Amino acid sequence: MADFREKIKTISSTKGSSAPETAKRLGMGCLLIVVLAVSILTFFLAIGLFLSGNWILALVVLLFFALSTLTAAVLLFPQKIDSL
Repeated sequence: MADFREKIKTISSTKGSSAPETAKRLGMGCLLIVVLAVSILTFFLAIGLFLSGNWILALVVLLFFALSTLTAAVLLFPQKIDSL
């Protein structure tokens, strides 16, 4: 998780000369969409596992859902705000 956050910070702090700001926002938006899709799918998977009686596996999947939701929340709020 820390390595993933470092990669996000590296992308966010890239100078405008090496990567345009719009390209960085587009990349972070695509990453956010993927993380949200994974989060929603794991939520449905956890519900299915709870309903079928696999409580232990459902709790593991629910933990992964919580982590992916937290990752999506971090991606919603960028670390660097463009002052222009």
